[in-house]
Amino acid sequence: MACSLTKVLLDPVCDFKGNPGDQVTLTLTGTTGQVAFEAAKYGGTPLAGLPASEITFTIHEGQIPLDVVYAFSQGTAGRGELHEKCTANTLLDDWVRGDNPVTRYVICASNGSGA
Repeated sequence: MACSLTKVLLDPVCDFKGNPGDQVTLTLTGTTGQVAFEAAKYGGTPLAGLPASEITFTIHEGQIPLDVVYAFSQGTAGRGELHEKCTANTLLDDWVRGDNPVTRYVICASNGSGA
């Protein structure tokens, strides 16, 4: 499966860029204990099937927030990584932490944005 997201550095708004209409699956890897998606909303719409170790959604055009609540088996000591489930297993966030379990990412997408 081809990768859809690109991590963006030094952008004041966008954490990741992608193409509208692409379906993306995000997965978690625990580095200290286990980590899972407890809850998640994309563009304000709750994602189904949680809690789970993966979430899947379709990228929408615009600057759309992805709000995530992580659950950790090691409580506040838990650590993990957020990856896109794709051929390259793109590392999107290596700072998933039990002492900061609520995170907002902004995915920016427009026709011609590139991923």
